[in-house]
Amino acid sequence: MANRKSETERFLIVIDESLASKRALDYAARVIGGCRRFAIILLHLLPPLPPELLESGGAENPRKEQKIEAELRGEQRTWIDSAKKSAKTSLATAVRQLHKAGVPREDIHITFSDPGTDRDAAIAVLEQARGRRCHTVVIGHASHSWFRELAGGDLTEHLLRRGKGFTVWVVQ
Repeated sequence: MANRKSETERFLIVIDESLASKRALDYAARVIGGCRRFAIILLHLLPPLPPELLESGGAENPRKEQKIEAELRGEQRTWIDSAKKSAKTSLATAVRQLHKAGVPREDIHITFSDPGTDRDAAIAVLEQARGRRCHTVVIGHASHSWFRELAGGDLTEHLLRRGKGFTVWVVQ
């Protein structure tokens, strides 16, 4: 059995452009900054694809159907690329802040949710945390307003209910 103290502890920090997200990042940087054996995964949750990019109208002709579907996938990729590009500034700021707090750049990793398949943001966060072997999820309370509109509740509340096996830091 490996010595738990020698393993790298991984934190998943959910990032968006909200003030709540910035407070969560500030808190995590103060707590983790300068400590050894920590890796930070910055997860930027992309909002869901717009309804018009979810399905095509289809076509009777199979070749025309394939063409329509290929065009739709291209439009989805373009939308996702644009959403990722607009998130780069906040992510770059987060990386600089963590590095300034003492987290080596090689221990900071960036990832995005997949708005095409991740229909439930709480499940997307937990799957990312599980897949990246994170035991702690850090999130700002009242961030991700688009989630509240879709799910009829706060993302942090959903994470707390579904996050069995994870430590969830909710920063006010």
